[in-house]
Amino acid sequence: MKMKPEKNQVTWAVTAFFLCVALMLAYYVIFDGKTIVDALSKLVDSLSGIIIGVVFAYILIPLMEGIEKKILTPIYKKKGIDVSISAEADQKKRKQMRKISITLTMLFAIVVIYSLFSIILPQLISSIREIVNSLPVYIKQLDDYSNLFLANNPDLQQIIDSQLDSYYETLSVYVTKKLLPLLPSNANTIFKVASKSVVSIIQVLFDFIVGFIVAIYVLDSKERFTTKGKKIAYAVFKEDWANEIISGFRFVNYTFEGFIGGKLLDSLIIGVICYIGCKIMDIPYPVLISVIVGVTNIIPFFGPYIGGCVGGLILVLINPIKALAFIIFVIILQQFDGNILGPTILGNSTGLSSFWVIFSITLFGGLWGIVGWLVGVPIFAVFYALVSRAVNVLLIKKGLSTNTEKYMDLAYIESGEYKLLTDEANTKHNARKTTSMFKKLFKKKSVPTQNDKK
Repeated sequence: MKMKPEKNQVTWAVTAFFLCVALMLAYYVIFDGKTIVDALSKLVDSLSGIIIGVVFAYILIPLMEGIEKKILTPIYKKKGIDVSISAEADQKKRKQMRKISITLTMLFAIVVIYSLFSIILPQLISSIREIVNSLPVYIKQLDDYSNLFLANNPDLQQIIDSQLDSYYETLSVYVTKKLLPLLPSNANTIFKVASKSVVSIIQVLFDFIVGFIVAIYVLDSKERFTTKGKKIAYAVFKEDWANEIISGFRFVNYTFEGFIGGKLLDSLIIGVICYIGCKIMDIPYPVLISVIVGVTNIIPFFGPYIGGCVGGLILVLINPIKALAFIIFVIILQQFDGNILGPTILGNSTGLSSFWVIFSITLFGGLWGIVGWLVGVPIFAVFYALVSRAVNVLLIKKGLSTNTEKYMDLAYIESGEYKLLTDEANTKHNARKTTSMFKKLFKKKSVPTQNDKK
């Protein structure tokens, strides 16, 4: 006689199995987390080319769609060809249009990268080389300025000299005990270091080539990937759950696409404006400083301050007056970006307040470094929206309002009515709580009498 397990028994067995797996994962994460991190890092390194390609394609998708909708679709419609998704008769023409849009997109990307390496990069290298060669002169100028300033402040000079002596001693100990032992002592070590450097460069080039090829495949098949994802979701989950999952992925895509694309465009415009301003004010090394300001502007909130500080430190060695003018210019530029340009381009793509932006950058920056600074805000925006949606669902189940403004001056809720935060409401509510508390404390149990027993 075969024993067939009941449905509850199967459910409990599956639950117990997943609980054991979760406990084992938690144990390894807590007590052996380094092994998991090393394994994940090896996995990421092995898939680095594919990851680069997917990220590159994700950045280029809005450009490709814009070329299709704004340029190619009107051209095909003038010829009487319907290239919409629902038009089955012209699918070959649609594939042809996709190939043309991918070609134009990749050509545009190649032109941008070539311009970066052929125009901007040589100027950056020239500026850095000139700064390094002139560094002794800049340091002497700075030393003269500081000596002139400290000549009339002997007390301040004494404090600075004592601090410099302390830092110099610490630096000497670090160099002699930490850095010097790491330097190569023979030709064999030098050969090993050089070999590793060459292999690393070849690996990076190989990853970029693979990423370029992967990006073409992703751009060509992005609808196919999303279609298969929807198919899997409806096959595995119930309809309501599948709808929620697909809606969640759409929101993630909207958040990341709006934030990353908008931030790149915003930073490009800020870099160009910074270059024009530096040329007008005759600030040295305008290309180098504008690139620093534009690149650091990608980091939300802290980026403008980082770019301004780095540019100011470079200029203060050359000309302190120019450095002061540059810092004032960057402050004005960032006010324009934060109040006019940024909101116009980004809109409300994240829906986060300034506090949560700072919190997300600090959290993910501590976890993932520079990558966390770049993607921390959209990741936290998705998490924030998920929590907000869950809270609203629970409020609706309880028959309460999801309007945040109703809870602004709320004192308490009684029988579905929202009592505002007034002195009278507080007095009544506190009196009711006090009375209820005393009733519970001093409530006496009735002692049964002889008649009750009978």
